[in-house]
Order: sequence, then structure tokens, then C-alpha cells
Amino acid sequence: MKIDPLSGPRAQSIKRKARGGANGSAFADALKGDNEPAAQAAGAPGVAGLDSLLTIQEAPDALCGRAKARKRGDQLLDELDRIRVGLLMGRIPLAGLRRLQILLGEARPQADDARVEQVLAEIETRAAVELAKLGQ
Repeated sequence: MKIDPLSGPRAQSIKRKARGGANGSAFADALKGDNEPAAQAAGAPGVAGLDSLLTIQEAPDALCGRAKARKRGDQLLDELDRIRVGLLMGRIPLAGLRRLQILLGEARPQADDARVEQVLAEIETRAAVELAKLGQ
């Protein structure tokens, strides 16, 4: 015996909603382009919005200097740590010393925060002392 899932008491109770209606025709009209207010609302924004966006992008970021200073401090501390590990293992890492010299020779980013500037100055001083101790 074969049971057909589409023919049963449950299949007869399911009714489909009629298609169309007010919402369906409005949607179809909007797709065809017959609806003028919808076409006007979808127009491009004015140039004034673009000008203000470009002005905001040109403004200097207050955290940019602090982020660059932090990145420089992290790089210097990483090189100092590599040199420390090399010295503990009994060899002076010349490549690390060269990288440290290059980092110290680069221009120092200016941070707006005095504490960040102070910490960065202390890190640079420590790196210069380590280079002097190792004869570089």
C-alpha cells in the first residue's frame, strides 16, 4: 500500500493565500518604475554631504600620534628583549643591534600626551644605553 503525503486530511486543510492585493501590485509597480515618489526618494544625495565627509577625513586624528608613539615604543622594547635573550644565551645579536640603531635613528612621532612622550623618551634612553654598553 502506498501512502501519498499530499492526499490526506492535513493536505486538504492547507489553503493558499490569494496572490496580488494592494501590497503586491504596489511592489510590482515599483519594480516597473511606475511609482514616481519612490524613484525620487532613491535619488543621489547632495554634494554637501560629500563635502562634509571629506572635511572630516582631512581632520587630524587625535589618537594617531599616540598610536604611532606606542608602536615605536613596542618595537624598541621588542628589540631590547631580543638582545637580552641573546645575551643570556651567550652571544651578542648583531642584527638586533643594527635594527635598534635604525629604530633610534628614525624620526620620533609626536604624541599629544605628555606621559606617552615621557615613557617613549625613557625607552629610547634605555636603548641608547644598551647600544653604548655593547660598543655600538
